[in-house]
Amino acid sequence: MMDLYGHDISGNTYKAKLLMSILGVEYNYIQLDVMNKAHKKVDYLKLNPRGEFPVLVDGDEVIWDSQAILIYLARQYQPGNSQYDWYPDNAAEMAQISQWLMVANNEIFHSLAKARVIVKLGFEGDLAACQEKGQQLLQWLNEHLEDNDWLANNKLSIADISCYPYVALCEEGGLDLKPYENIQQWFKRIAAIKNYVTMPGLF
Repeated sequence: MMDLYGHDISGNTYKAKLLMSILGVEYNYIQLDVMNKAHKKVDYLKLNPRGEFPVLVDGDEVIWDSQAILIYLARQYQPGNSQYDWYPDNAAEMAQISQWLMVANNEIFHSLAKARVIVKLGFEGDLAACQEKGQQLLQWLNEHLEDNDWLANNKLSIADISCYPYVALCEEGGLDLKPYENIQQWFKRIAAIKNYVTMPGLF
């Protein structure tokens, strides 16, 4: 059985939890004692030298970075009869999904996610700048979802799982989701997926 190291209020940890629940994959969840910097201890750094979470351990495989974990789960554990193709073999479709994984790691992380930790956890940072970037991102995302039910290839994929958490949690960073109807409808489509699970701060 796999081990997932993470933290309950981490959107990146939640990405892995959400996909594993949808895929019906069993795993042991190990909550890191972040207050005591368990993620910076020697034993943990052997799993992830970056000292970040989540980390997935599957037998001899150790996968760190939430986007890498999603790719691994999608290719390793997607049932053959699944109605969803989470990370397809087709090069063009794979590239479209990968673009959104980069958005999650860059634009979303450096705006919505950072605003959230400044407001919710008291981290240092330029809140106004993060919120301004976040508003621009939400506008772009809302426009994209005007004609697309899903982010990449107009099909549910790990692109949606990757971008969903910190967008859905952005009000904890002082951003208002009410003006973005297309994003709200996207949330509803994700929440309707069989075996959907939530996390603190989400419906």
